[in-house]
Amino acid sequence: MDVEILALSIPIVAIVGGISAGMLKSYFSHKERMMSHMSEDQVAELDQMSRRADILDKRLNVLERILDDEVPNWRETHDKTI
Repeated sequence: MDVEILALSIPIVAIVGGISAGMLKSYFSHKERMMSHMSEDQVAELDQMSRRADILDKRLNVLERILDDEVPNWRETHDKTI
């Protein structure tokens, strides 16, 4: 029975993997085309937003470290993803 499942799963994985690879290739080529059509102002704005996001990420990490030091169990009491 295990051999039958394995024999059936190999072609399914190959098909899904092939489709996924094609979709990823198409997605990234689309992104590349879109980037080549962006104006210099749009590229500059995107770079500026990326730098701001990096700064905000660093600030968030510092605030989380401060909270970890001051209130050790804050993640367990306030984490909504659990």
